[in-house]
Amino acid sequence: MSKVLQDFFSVINTKSLVVIAAACATTTLCYELDFHFIVPTDLISIAIVFPIVFSIHAAYNRREKALEHYSIFKASALSIRFAHTHWINEKQKENRQNKALDRNEHIERLDGIYKNLFAKIYDYLNSKNPKSETYNQIIKLIGEVSMSNEKLRPFVLDPENVRSNENLRLMTVELENIINIKNYRTPNSLRAYTKVFLNIFPIIFGPFFAHVAIERGLEFGIIMATIYSLVLTILDNIQEDLEDPFDGVGSDDIQLNYPTMLQINSVKE
Repeated sequence: MSKVLQDFFSVINTKSLVVIAAACATTTLCYELDFHFIVPTDLISIAIVFPIVFSIHAAYNRREKALEHYSIFKASALSIRFAHTHWINEKQKENRQNKALDRNEHIERLDGIYKNLFAKIYDYLNSKNPKSETYNQIIKLIGEVSMSNEKLRPFVLDPENVRSNENLRLMTVELENIINIKNYRTPNSLRAYTKVFLNIFPIIFGPFFAHVAIERGLEFGIIMATIYSLVLTILDNIQEDLEDPFDGVGSDDIQLNYPTMLQINSVKE
């Protein structure tokens, strides 16, 4: 229950309080001035709720796609690591000591590349304004993984090396998919539209809440204004949290920590 409450309050921010305060102030002012009329509540659904829900749906689908691409990226990285672990010196059965040394050398080199690679990917995706220099460093590290694959060539048959390069290709494709999700969001015009109507909502519906207050009492009108404002701002905040699934803001963001599956330091014979 505490986790539910924590997640609920995490989507209430300063914007929510500002909109609530504006709605309550407008309601009170209209009540005092006896300025009230019935506003069609369908206007909320058409002008605000529908666009926000549409944006939430689009942002959620982008997050699910990002999870899929990132999973394939990590799985491909693990497959390449297995190749470096199991394919080295399989034909050199007579010298097991050198075999172990060679394996460790290849794996330590690849693990060093991976640690830098995942660190740079984290820096790029977690940044509000990703830098092209970081992207170039990521591409350079992908190239180092390719060179590491080439060092397997003397120890493996061509079909096995093709599989390793295919995993590298998948890493590259999925990385570009992830970066595109980071850089291209839901339509800016739609987001601007919903934000404008959300901000003028207290003014538009102030007379309506004042009408409720005159019929039911000022306290009831204030409660209605607070509930409507809270619901709409929470929906907008949920969309904002889902908009960038990598920024570390919100409880539904994708975790970009270095995969524990790649933190294997020892090689067993």
